[in-house]
Amino acid sequence: MKSLIESYLTDKINKESEILFSEFMDISLYHKNYGYYISKKQIFGKKGDFVTSPINSTLFGESISNEFINLKSNTNEDLIIIELGGGDASLAINLLKNLKKNKCLPNKYVLLEISTNLIKLQKNNIKNAIPDLYNLFEWKNSLENFSMNGLVIANEFFDALPTERFKIVNDNIECLYIGMNNDKYKYIWKSASPKLINELCLAKNGHEIFFENNYISEVNLNYMKWMESLDKVLKSGVIFSIDYGYNSKEYFLRDRNEGTLVCAHKHQSNFNPMTNIGEQDLSSFVNFSHLSNICSRLDINVDGYLTQSNFLINLGILDLFQSKKLSDMEKLDELNRLKNILLPNTMGEIFKVLVMKKNVNIPLLSTKEFNHIHKL
Repeated sequence: MKSLIESYLTDKINKESEILFSEFMDISLYHKNYGYYISKKQIFGKKGDFVTSPINSTLFGESISNEFINLKSNTNEDLIIIELGGGDASLAINLLKNLKKNKCLPNKYVLLEISTNLIKLQKNNIKNAIPDLYNLFEWKNSLENFSMNGLVIANEFFDALPTERFKIVNDNIECLYIGMNNDKYKYIWKSASPKLINELCLAKNGHEIFFENNYISEVNLNYMKWMESLDKVLKSGVIFSIDYGYNSKEYFLRDRNEGTLVCAHKHQSNFNPMTNIGEQDLSSFVNFSHLSNICSRLDINVDGYLTQSNFLINLGILDLFQSKKLSDMEKLDELNRLKNILLPNTMGEIFKVLVMKKNVNIPLLSTKEFNHIHKL
């Protein structure tokens, strides 16, 4: 028996004959009634489908707070923090705990969130962990009619934006659509639009990249929309994009010829987006060169490109760990959590950080060393 979301998709595809893969992904993740992020009750943690860095270690959020302190100490402006997709609010909670300790709270902490389930989870976690700071929070479902100075955090945000998939067929670029055949989903490849072809040029960011026949990958047309929105919203401040991803040369490696799309369900990865629809996460690795190229067309400057490990070390995560007053057992537990977000074979190197700024002239802590901006 089909689920409600599968019935919806089947009806839509039969009515329209086919839909772009990005639309399929958008419905799977964000449909107002049936989407994964909208309807699923348990997404994060051991009982969910995946764990994020802020959930892994409180030191993640505490470290990021140090850049906000750096910004605040160099301006008289009222500063705001906005987080794009707040998860279970672990990042917000631990970041604000450290800012309170340092007497450096923002005027407001905005969580951009469209899921009523996640908003409820965030509110409950915040009320339980930092009830005295609850009034700092504001929830928004879009960036419209909003402007700010301060810090924008996009942790595992860009990977979840619906993406297009493309394929090289005899030197032509084709785009993936989803159709139906005998009540089963099927892939349909059709000539790519001029918009997709142009976006792919941006994604290469000037690098000479040759695609072999039948090469498949992704190009995300939503990057531009979101970066343009952030450019309008941010009068001055810093943007952190923290995610699993590559520069364009690594993204489009010859051997990475089936793309970067990945699904997560009950802590198991798979590569079939047509199963567990509405019950599994879909994402594609972030092309940081693409984001960087978009910034060059806006009033946003790229200040750094680092591994998550080097980013957090710059922000003082090791000093924060050493300063904690913990028992031997607590210290061992925290050390294991720290390893999960710092070591090369974990999130430490798989995750990268693109550090961007607008109308900020001070040196940033997050990019002071280990900066690989030249690799973009």
